[in-house]
Amino acid sequence: MRKAFTLAEVLITLGIIGVVAAMTMPTLINKHKEVELCTKTRKLYSNIQNAVLLAQKEAGVVGDNSVFFDVTKSSVENAKRFAKLFNGAKVCENKSQKGCSQYYYTQKYATKYSGSGTTTKASNMTHPKIILNDGAIIALQQMTACERITNDCKQDSTGSCILDEDGNTIPTTGKSVVCTYLYIDVNGPKNPNQFGADTYQVAITQNKVLAGTWAPYGGTSFRNILAGKNELQYTKYTVGSPR
Repeated sequence: MRKAFTLAEVLITLGIIGVVAAMTMPTLINKHKEVELCTKTRKLYSNIQNAVLLAQKEAGVVGDNSVFFDVTKSSVENAKRFAKLFNGAKVCENKSQKGCSQYYYTQKYATKYSGSGTTTKASNMTHPKIILNDGAIIALQQMTACERITNDCKQDSTGSCILDEDGNTIPTTGKSVVCTYLYIDVNGPKNPNQFGADTYQVAITQNKVLAGTWAPYGGTSFRNILAGKNELQYTKYTVGSPR
């Protein structure tokens, strides 16, 4: 006599498969999203490097980034010039410009960053934005000099200021050689809108294009991505919560 599964056995098996799928699918979906974001980040960073190199070659000044990142010009002026290197890109000078409000939104830091405060915060990126054809966004912040002295505070691993026993910040002095900062959001207004996930900082010096390393700006994730690892490291948090 040939044996067969009973209806009850089939239903139990399907139930087990359903439970396992329900447990594993969210993880698989999240992992797929992370891989997609990492791929987009590598692509955009590469495109920026290629655009800068193209600008140098066209101007006959290979090795000099001052062509499109002129410290004597404003962020808006340099954003307009840099946007020309990306086919079909448009520039939003500010939030009030027609059709641009959607590109100005809050972005969380990669860490529970609070600066010198005690509660977490987010970044309101007000710099001019370059909107690319694929939906990615490049915000450009032009410095007034490439080499300058910076005054900051001693920081912990999250980038927040360390306080002394009296509750005061511990000042530090350093030197910066960054001419321009680019803040890239690889999928535009779409979530998660958080550094270390879909948003990063790129630093332009006189002769280099560098991936940002500061922890609140997603430096850890950026290092992983450029090393070929699809591993995002950022902390989910609610703005205004205790650090």
